[in-house]
Amino acid sequence: MEAGITVYSIRDLENFSGIKAHTIRIWEKRYRLLEPERKDSNIRMYSEAELKKILNVSYLNRNGFKISRIASLDEDELTGQVMVVSSRNDIPDKSFQPGKVLMSALRFSEDQFKSALEPFIKNYGVEEAFINYLHPLLVKSRILWQTGAMTRAQEQFVRNTIKQILIIEDNKISVDKRNSGTVAMISTSDNQTEANFLFYKYTLRKRGYEVIYTGDFLPSSEAVDIYRIKPFKFLVVNSGSFDYTKKNIEYFTSVGKSLQISKIIFTDYEGTPGKKHSDRIVISRDPGDFARKISLLK
Repeated sequence: MEAGITVYSIRDLENFSGIKAHTIRIWEKRYRLLEPERKDSNIRMYSEAELKKILNVSYLNRNGFKISRIASLDEDELTGQVMVVSSRNDIPDKSFQPGKVLMSALRFSEDQFKSALEPFIKNYGVEEAFINYLHPLLVKSRILWQTGAMTRAQEQFVRNTIKQILIIEDNKISVDKRNSGTVAMISTSDNQTEANFLFYKYTLRKRGYEVIYTGDFLPSSEAVDIYRIKPFKFLVVNSGSFDYTKKNIEYFTSVGKSLQISKIIFTDYEGTPGKKHSDRIVISRDPGDFARKISLLK
């Protein structure tokens, strides 16, 4: 790899894509899906192009494509299929044109980008606007980056501008801490869903919860340390590619039982849980699903 070029480990690919490292290795061997370089220690190292490819593979796989079919596609066919599938989820509201909105982001014009979003926030409120417009825009910009139509800097610009909007709106909320109880939020994943996590904080505070928001990545065990300092009723875990079926879900189930946490909500899980879990466990797929499920908390 050239100096100054970002490289990724197989664990990075697992975290970003949700595909287990051993599965990636199998696909490499069986389908020659990726061709990583190896360091002197024989550790696989991947380029950004290979990160994009595994994200595209993961996206199609989650949308019903078999890996054998995906592996038969060349690079242009792969990105083309991703664009076709993603277009099925385009926002039906004809007054919202993602391409036009994103043009200001492509030029790094923050004022124009915010101005384009402002009418939707004003007309629908932050919560509905994020669920129906801003979050789909984040997904769209992610797809555009994966397919090479947007640079990393442009995609990151979109993410960070939307995060700024959420932070400003969150600061406007005055919470009566006696209303609904305390919620702790921890991120056990670094898969770039921080904008969603800020939105979850906003929706909780809007409903009267006091929120302990810890931001960046934390080990799962930190939930216990937070509770010792300040007990909380609910725990929200920004999990992303979290392994719901094995030791992590069991760990949080055990923590919830020992600390008497009422509910533990895992966010942004794109797969299908492998089995029924404890009644304490709530799994949400996206911002709309999260907003619906926290309305049922008791």
